[in-house]
Amino acid sequence: MGLGRTFGVSLVGLEGNVVEVEAQLASGLPSFRIVGLPDTSLGEARERVRAAVSSCGLAWPMRRVTVG
Repeated sequence: MGLGRTFGVSLVGLEGNVVEVEAQLASGLPSFRIVGLPDTSLGEARERVRAAVSSCGLAWPMRRVTVG
């Protein structure tokens, strides 16, 4: 369906590294998954993403959302 890409910064100690972030909307049961980094902060990131979408006045898509 749809694929979006952007760049962000990942901090490792005091050093920042540029990372590419991809998000895909696919057909299927509605779900939201973050893949690629085995970090416990990803659980919090799920809620931050939902809050950001809501703050922008956008409706959460009723599709499968995968972010990596």
